[in-house]
Amino acid sequence: MTPAINPLFWLTLLMRWMHIGSAIILIGAVVFMRFFLLPAAAKLDAETRQALWDRINKPWRMVLGLVILTQIGSGVYWLLAVVDFSAQPAIYRLFFTLKMLAALAFFFLLSVLAGRAPAFEKFRQENKTWLTVCVTLGAFIIACAAAMHLIR
Repeated sequence: MTPAINPLFWLTLLMRWMHIGSAIILIGAVVFMRFFLLPAAAKLDAETRQALWDRINKPWRMVLGLVILTQIGSGVYWLLAVVDFSAQPAIYRLFFTLKMLAALAFFFLLSVLAGRAPAFEKFRQENKTWLTVCVTLGAFIIACAAAMHLIR
């Protein structure tokens, strides 16, 4: 695509930036929470720690929803408008499937950890474990995306 001639170039570029930028926000936030915020919050008394999480989670829920929506929207655009999925080799489709399954689990866990639903309180009580799982999923998603990029 030539930028000056094809206006789809600019839309595709914007979608790519949105996809990568929102992934950076999600994975960066998870790494920050797991390795910096949790250890610092552990030094606080239980009441102060809960108040801290409550103050953080309210705005984080809004950002999280927007960023997940951005990930899904830009990913669907990329899949439908840029990549000829049926023409890709089987290994590409395998990495794509693994990446999507990992991303869905990642989105679910982040939503649960930031959420308020009583059914998922046990997850929030074990947030160190589940944030570690999210960091691992994030690294796996990046590895799959890198492999897809090299194959394509």
